[in-house]
Amino acid sequence: MGNAHLLEIVIASDIDYENLIAEIYCNDQYVALLQQENGKEELKEVLENGLNTINLDWFQHALSEAKERLLNE
Repeated sequence: MGNAHLLEIVIASDIDYENLIAEIYCNDQYVALLQQENGKEELKEVLENGLNTINLDWFQHALSEAKERLLNE
């Protein structure tokens, strides 16, 4: 997955989490989510189980964007 792949971030409420989460998608494929159950200072990512490899630069950008959007909600 390179930078040309479409990034979509969805801020959502999920019954498995008390607080909002940020879901990360690449070309409509679920990649990971950020959750803030231990507070905004201790965000955690949950990767898709079937994910084999992902471009590091794309993923770092995706995490940064997801974090910014999640904390601004």
